[in-house]
Amino acid sequence: MNLDAIRILMIEDNPIDAALLQEELSEVESISFIIEHVERLSAAMKTLAKAKFDIILLDLGLPDSQGIETFTKIHSAAARLPVVVMSGLDDESVAIEAVRKGAQDYLVKGKSDKNVLARSLTHAVQRHRLLMELEISRERLNAQYKWTPAPTYTWEREDDEFTLIDKNDAAKSLAYEQLKIGAKASDVFAEHPDLLNEFFKCFREKKASRLEKEFKLSSGDRVRFHLFTYVYVLPNLVMMHVEDLTEQKNAERHLKESEERFRAIFEGAQDCIFLKDTALRYTHVNPAMERLFDLPASKITGKTDEDIFDKDAVTHIRDVDLRVLKGEFIEEEHTRKVNDIPVTFNEIRVPIRNNEGEIIGLCGIARNMTERKTFQVEMTNEVEEYPSAAMKSTLRKIRMSADKEATILLLGESGSGKDYLARYLHDHSKRVSGPFFAINCAAVAPELAESELFGHERGAFTGAHGRKRGLLELAEGGTLLLNEIGELSLSLQAKLLTFLDTREFTRVGGEKNISVNARLIAATNRDLEAEVEAKRFRTDLYYRLNVMTIEVPPLRERSEDISIIVREILQRLKKEMQLTEMPEIDHTTMNALSNYHWPGNVRELRNVLERALMLSDGKGIYLTSLGITPTHRDWSFTIDFPSDRSLNDVTREMKGCLVNEALRRANGSRQGAARLLGISRYSLKHYMNALDLDWEDGDGADEGKQRKRG
Repeated sequence: MNLDAIRILMIEDNPIDAALLQEELSEVESISFIIEHVERLSAAMKTLAKAKFDIILLDLGLPDSQGIETFTKIHSAAARLPVVVMSGLDDESVAIEAVRKGAQDYLVKGKSDKNVLARSLTHAVQRHRLLMELEISRERLNAQYKWTPAPTYTWEREDDEFTLIDKNDAAKSLAYEQLKIGAKASDVFAEHPDLLNEFFKCFREKKASRLEKEFKLSSGDRVRFHLFTYVYVLPNLVMMHVEDLTEQKNAERHLKESEERFRAIFEGAQDCIFLKDTALRYTHVNPAMERLFDLPASKITGKTDEDIFDKDAVTHIRDVDLRVLKGEFIEEEHTRKVNDIPVTFNEIRVPIRNNEGEIIGLCGIARNMTERKTFQVEMTNEVEEYPSAAMKSTLRKIRMSADKEATILLLGESGSGKDYLARYLHDHSKRVSGPFFAINCAAVAPELAESELFGHERGAFTGAHGRKRGLLELAEGGTLLLNEIGELSLSLQAKLLTFLDTREFTRVGGEKNISVNARLIAATNRDLEAEVEAKRFRTDLYYRLNVMTIEVPPLRERSEDISIIVREILQRLKKEMQLTEMPEIDHTTMNALSNYHWPGNVRELRNVLERALMLSDGKGIYLTSLGITPTHRDWSFTIDFPSDRSLNDVTREMKGCLVNEALRRANGSRQGAARLLGISRYSLKHYMNALDLDWEDGDGADEGKQRKRG
């Protein structure tokens, strides 16, 4: 498709960035870009109302709108215009969300040169124009086929046979006895082999047949047929007209034009496009799919997914395809292996119907999202890596439940790691290749919770400018965690119960039932039985959720795991804080962490470690910067057998811990610490010097504080 010039509406609040982008695009020699620049979303709305553009180049951070909401607003106002996001935010999750909501591309300022930007804009405009042409051509063809006065019959080829699958209104009025839906060409034209040969000739030469033949049907009717091919990506069809030559020529011309438009879109699309019949065999695939699978179309068509994907992927694909053949429209994100390489697809599948409304197959469009979506697989520990009996038992139950499809209820104190275990369960289940979503029901306003979970239709409420898919719909083929489920309102509990019973729901403001194959995991720190007795939680929902209940132990009951958890948290903090080296932590500090009672559980532990790293400028975790008060009665010192240290090193460490603990209990008073240790103050001073310890004396002052020497 040739483009002489592209008219761009640039929405960018930074005049320097806007000028730079205009300068870069002006240097592109292959195409001319006509740019109109505005700095606010409100100004863009007014400009769109009075001028025409080919594409919108959008910055998400504007004075009157921020984030993904900026894209949602402009996309709703100009739904028929492609939008390319050009943002200074290099955030993969925002990029994925923008593309999922309809953005043609997401580019990061400073990381895309003028050629990348020009190609992105040009491809977006071409793709958009092709899609519009497809829509117009399809409507024109359907109208032409249905309302043409010439009786028209559609035959589908299967191996060496043609079956009558459709006829237009004019053909239905003739009511020829032999030409009924399902009739075989070999039976109808048994006495006219030259006509049957012409059917196959149409396919071999891929062009309209010039055959005109008059013959007598068994009913006594004498008819005159003209044959031509319907050359497109739909199943192999031959159209048979009963018409005069003038009408036949016009029909041929229009069909050829439509065929050329359709084929241009089908073959030029960068997304994979495929069609399947009702037996779920591939009938057509476009060049993009050939490139992805590194196979010619002839090696894919006629095969099923069992011949292409592994067993686990096939089970899910077949389930989705069968639902589409029942009339559903399904959009999902899923990962499956192609040539032993995991590929993430955003897929849309829709049923293909004939003019009588019968489903004769399905069409799928799959966008490769692998480069945009990097799966951040958390390094979850195996059972034996946690030494505590409580955590071993919990993880064993999690793994036993992972392959089951039952709803799981996680109970435990706030911050104990219920969301971590929910993700662990998903990663060890058959749904690991599907998406994982989580929602904190306590953090969502009650009036918005239903829309977040179930989505809404356009106009469902004030501010609903377009259709939105809820988390349940987005979790198709994967898992959804409902954290703090005890905070849901009673009305929303009722709708959730209906979904658990039927696996169907309606969007807010919608009327159509939507079915979803998603697994639910519920979690709460509340006593749900007490909530049921207090009439704040539905009894029926409680028993529906309570299929498999797993208690998550608090951190104080698994203190043996703290050293492992600390290392895991420090690994994440190192990455988040962009530290060059792993932060140091000595045995004394680790003992203090292990002996603290942790009322806030793992969440509090992470906060303490993050604060300590900030105070030390990322260098390490030190006892003085923890900001926790250890439980004196439960103080203990734990050591491992000194495989890499001498007895003197271990003894020195133990003495240092005892002196530190005594000073803490004495609020820094050296005299009080010496009394607790049963030694003189002079001996205590000797130990402190030898162990390189230095405390501000708390005698007669506020609480003493440790200072690290050197």
